[in-house]
Amino acid sequence: MLIGLNGQRILIDKPAGPEVYTINFFKALAKTDQKNKYVVYFTSEPDKSFWDGLKQGNSNFSYKVVPKLLSWTQVGLALELMKSPVDLFFTAVHTIPIIRKPSLKTVGMIHGLEYTHSAEYKNPLLRLSAHSPVKFVAKKSDAIIVPSQATKDEILKRAWGVEENKITVVREGVNETFYKRSGEEIKNVREKYNLKEYPYLIFVSTIQPRKNIPVMVGAFSQALKEKLIPAETKLVIAGKLGWLYEESLAAPKKYGVEASVLFVGRVNDADLPPLLSGAKAFISCSLEEGFGLPLLEAMACEVPTVVSNIPPFREVGAEFPIYVDPKNIESIKSGIAQIFSQEGSQDVQGRAWSAKERANNFSWENTARESLKIFENVVEDR
Repeated sequence: MLIGLNGQRILIDKPAGPEVYTINFFKALAKTDQKNKYVVYFTSEPDKSFWDGLKQGNSNFSYKVVPKLLSWTQVGLALELMKSPVDLFFTAVHTIPIIRKPSLKTVGMIHGLEYTHSAEYKNPLLRLSAHSPVKFVAKKSDAIIVPSQATKDEILKRAWGVEENKITVVREGVNETFYKRSGEEIKNVREKYNLKEYPYLIFVSTIQPRKNIPVMVGAFSQALKEKLIPAETKLVIAGKLGWLYEESLAAPKKYGVEASVLFVGRVNDADLPPLLSGAKAFISCSLEEGFGLPLLEAMACEVPTVVSNIPPFREVGAEFPIYVDPKNIESIKSGIAQIFSQEGSQDVQGRAWSAKERANNFSWENTARESLKIFENVVEDR
C-alpha cells in the first residue's frame, strides 16, 4: 500500500498542537510500519536532519516538494495526486483537495471543533473560512480520526450527515522525552528563564481567546492578594502568540500582577520537560479543547494539575487533576490554593505518581498502530 501524508505545515517555525501531533504521528508510523510505503508532501525542501528524524531510518519513507499554484492544497497537491496516485491520502490539516480521482481513498484527522466556541467565530467571514474546510473533510473523507470522544460527539451534533461508524477515536500519545527530570536539569532551566527559587505554576499552549488566560490570571491574582499562596509565586505562560491575544497580554497589568506573570513564548522542546518538572502545578483553564496534550505531558512529568472541568480533560486526566470551573474565578482560585495547601502530602505525591502511570498508557506508537488499522480497512473496502 502506498500512503500519501500531508506535511503542509510541519516545516513551520515553532510548531503548535496540530503540527506537533503530525510530526510525532509520522515518526511513529515510520517506527512501527516496515511494510507499507509512504510519501510525505512538503511545501518546501525539508532540512536533512529534520527529514532523517521524521523517517526514523525507514527506507519506505520518501517525500515530494509540491509547489504552490494559487492554492497549495486545491491546485498543487491536487495535481500531484492526479499525476502520481497513491492508495490512500491522510491529512491532519483539516483540508483535502476538492477535485481528486474517485479511486483515491482519504482519511482526515479532525483535532477538534473548539474554534466554534470562540467569540471571534461570530464573525461570518471567519466562520466560513474555519468551518467549511472541516465540514468538507468530515463529509468527504472515507474515514475520520478524532483524538477524543468529546470531539466525536461534537461532530455528530452537527447536521453534516456524517455516519457515526465513520469516526474513530484514536488517542494522541506522549513523547518519551516527558518524564520527571533531575534537580540539576530543573535548576538549569530555572536559571535560563530567570525563575530563581520562586515557586511557579505553568500554562503551556498557544495564546488565544479560548485558552481563557485573562480569567486564569484574575484567579491567580486573587490567590496572591488573599495570601493563599506564597507572595513570590510566579505564573509562567509558555506558548506562542496565536490570534486575538491582546487581552491575554494585558491581563497581568489589569489585575496588578505584572511582576508575577511571565510570558516566555514558545519554549524549546528540550526545556519543556524540566520546566514542567519544576512547577508546583500545571494549570489550564481552557474553555474548550479537542484533546489536551499539555495536560498529558504534565502528568508524565509527575506534576500536579489544575484544569478545566471539560470532557476532553476528563478523558485524559481521569480522576487525577484538580478540576475547576473555567468561567468561575473563585473556583480557579480555590484550585490553585489547594495545590499549595496539600503540597508534600502523600495524597498529592501518590496522585502524581498514578497520573504518570496513566500517561504512560498513551503512546504515539499506539496512535500509529490504531490509525494504520483504519488505513488498511479503508483501502480493503475499495
